[in-house]
Amino acid sequence: MVRMAAAWVCMAAGVAAFQPAGPLLRCSQRPAKLEMAMVAGMPLPPGSLVALVTPMLDSGAVDIPTLRKLLQWHKAEGTDGVVILGTTGEASTLTDLEKGEVMAATREEIGGVMPIVVGTGTISTDATIAATKQAKLFGADAALIVTPYYVKPSQAGLIDHFTTIADSADLPIILYNVPGRTGVDMSVETTVALSRHPRIIGLKDATGDNARVAPMRAVCGNDFRLYSGEDAMAREYVLQGGDGVISVTANVAPSSVKQVMAAAKNGDVSVAGATDDRLSALHRDLFCEANPIPVKWALNRMDRVSAGIRSPLSPLGQTYHSRIESALQKAQCIEVKGSTKELTSDAWPCRDLLLQGHLFDQGLINQALELIEKRGGDFEITAFSVAPNDQNSEFNFKRTSSCGIRLMAVDTSALDDITERLQQLVNVLESAEGSLTVVPVAA
Repeated sequence: MVRMAAAWVCMAAGVAAFQPAGPLLRCSQRPAKLEMAMVAGMPLPPGSLVALVTPMLDSGAVDIPTLRKLLQWHKAEGTDGVVILGTTGEASTLTDLEKGEVMAATREEIGGVMPIVVGTGTISTDATIAATKQAKLFGADAALIVTPYYVKPSQAGLIDHFTTIADSADLPIILYNVPGRTGVDMSVETTVALSRHPRIIGLKDATGDNARVAPMRAVCGNDFRLYSGEDAMAREYVLQGGDGVISVTANVAPSSVKQVMAAAKNGDVSVAGATDDRLSALHRDLFCEANPIPVKWALNRMDRVSAGIRSPLSPLGQTYHSRIESALQKAQCIEVKGSTKELTSDAWPCRDLLLQGHLFDQGLINQALELIEKRGGDFEITAFSVAPNDQNSEFNFKRTSSCGIRLMAVDTSALDDITERLQQLVNVLESAEGSLTVVPVAA
C-alpha cells in the first residue's frame, strides 16, 4: 500500500505517479503514429486484450488482492494486453479513490510487461480530459474513450470531442464505437478523419459490422490498431484485416482467445475456427444478461473471484446458471460433468422466419436485423433471393426480395418478443409492402 499512497501524493502534486518499467523504445524506421503511441510506455499489440472485470467482495467492496491474482493469471496465460475500468470493469459505479487503487495495483503487477489501457470516456469532454490525464499519472499506456452516450452528438460533434481530448491529454487514445450502448454510431468517415490525429492510434469496433474493417484498414494504414469489440465476430474481423479483440470472453478463457487471435492474424482459418468453435457458447451466453453480470458469475464459478457486483446490476438469474456452466465446460474452463454429448443442450431456442418485400429499397432488412440485435437476439441468414429489377417509366428500380432468417434468443419469451416486434416493424413500414411468416418446423 506504500506505493499506492505515494501515487496519490504524486497525483496531487501534478507529477506522474509511475514511469514505464523499461526505457522508451525508439526506432527511426517506426511509423510516426506508433512512435507517438510509445511516448506513454508500451505500444499497443495485436491479439487479445482482456476487458477486465473489477473483482468485488460479496459486500461490493473492490477486492484488490483478487485483482492482482487475476492480472498474474493473465500474464501467465499470455494475454496481450489489459483494459481496465471499462463497462466490464463497472467503472461507472466506482469512486475516484477506487479507480486510483485499481490503476495503481494494475501498474504494480503488469506495468512494462503488458500494455495497460484505461477506460476514461464520459459524457463530458472536460471530464474525459481530466480522467485521461489521471490515467496517465497512474502509468496507463493508452486510454479507451467511448463515444458520448445518451446525448447523441453529430459526427461533427464527435470529431470536435475526440480532437479536443487528444490535443489536451498527452496519452495515446483508442476510439470506442458501441452504438448499441451509447445510441450514437461513429461513421467510417469520422473514424478515418480522427485516425489522422497523431495521438488517436486505434479503434474498438463494437458495431457488429465487419464490413467496415477492410475500408478502414485500407485508408488508415497498418499502424492504426483495429480491435473488434464483439467476441463472436472477432475471428472474422481479424481475418478481414483487423488486429485483434478487446474481449469479455478472455476473462474466463484467456489462452484460447489469444490462440484464436494469433491464428486469425496469421491467416490460419482452420486453426482459428477450430479453437473459436469451443468458445462459441461463451461468446453468446456471456451476454445473456447485461455485461458484466454473466462473466462475473462465470469467474465465480471458476473460483477466481467472489460473487460481488454493484447496484444497479444484480447477480445472474438462476435460469442462466446451467447455460453458462455448460458453456464453460465446452470451452474447457471447468471440468466437464458427464458425457460431452450433454453439452449440446445449451443452444438458444430458435425460430425460422421468412421476410419478404422491398427489403432493400425501403431498408426493411437493415431495420429488421438491427431490431434483432438491439433486443438481445441473434440470427443466421438461411436463404436469400432477389427478384429481377422492375424498371418503370421514371427509370426507378424496385426489387422484391425474400430472406430466410433463423432467429435465436436466450429463451422462448425473448423469441416471442422479437418476433412480435418484427411483425410490428413490417406493419408500420407500409412502403416496403412486406410480410413476415413463421416457417413451421418440419415433422
